[in-house]
Amino acid sequence: MEEVPSSVRSLNDLVGMGLLHSQELGGWRAPEGESYPDPRAGEIVVFEDFFQEGFGVPVHPFLQGLLLYYEIGICNLHPNSILLISTFIHLCEAYVGIEPHFDLFQYIFCLRKKGAVGGSKIAGGVYLNLRDGMKNRYLSCPWNTSLTEWYKKWFCDVGYIPEKRVSWTDRPAFASQVEDLMKLIDWSRLDGLGVVGNFVCRRVMPCQKRVHSAYEYAGSQEPTRMSPEVLEKAEVQQLLNELFNFADGSFVRSSDRVQAFKLGRPAPKVMLRTDFAFRVLVLPSC
Repeated sequence: MEEVPSSVRSLNDLVGMGLLHSQELGGWRAPEGESYPDPRAGEIVVFEDFFQEGFGVPVHPFLQGLLLYYEIGICNLHPNSILLISTFIHLCEAYVGIEPHFDLFQYIFCLRKKGAVGGSKIAGGVYLNLRDGMKNRYLSCPWNTSLTEWYKKWFCDVGYIPEKRVSWTDRPAFASQVEDLMKLIDWSRLDGLGVVGNFVCRRVMPCQKRVHSAYEYAGSQEPTRMSPEVLEKAEVQQLLNELFNFADGSFVRSSDRVQAFKLGRPAPKVMLRTDFAFRVLVLPSC
């Protein structure tokens, strides 16, 4: 990971784009003059591209929990894995109306080591992947796979090369309950483009710890927004062009997509039976 790090100018560009808090508010530090990450107490190493994928500081408790469970650092993940987690968090909050559901995540995804055995590097050394049989049961998410040299733009957790662990492929203990939850979601009217486009337009970072969840989003004066300014349609499209492979033809028509929940469009509540008790969940509107 010995590359040219981020500069104050490039980080201020992210601030101007509404993807990063100002230095005064966020406390970030451009490691100018450092050829290798040497974080100070209380710092972590992150990459500029993460902030285009919905990452933010302080880190969302769900993402913190994933890192602890898989025993990896944030710098071990590829930007597309950050985008995958952001999409899942926003899917749960804004389209299902629940907090990010760990068992559901574990049911759909597993963690894999990148490259040949022993060939992984610290930055992006592991990635999240759909489990076998899940491609046609989850959102269509044709990410842009041509990202290169993203690991060069880092700023201030010296990472380590993670060793594969059993937890990477563990399945949830109560898979039958998760299967019931899967059946409640109208997957035919959802795709990754719609979910990501929604949090981009709302100007929220799903992987950032926020005062409340996306189903309580209140509009332009929403306190979880990175900026009160409304993005132009061309700006949204430009960002989506960088994140998605639009040559893929599996997108849902915008007119057919499920609308996201918010304070003015609350999710209806239903009862879902579990092995323990009745749990209150919500269903997307039809």
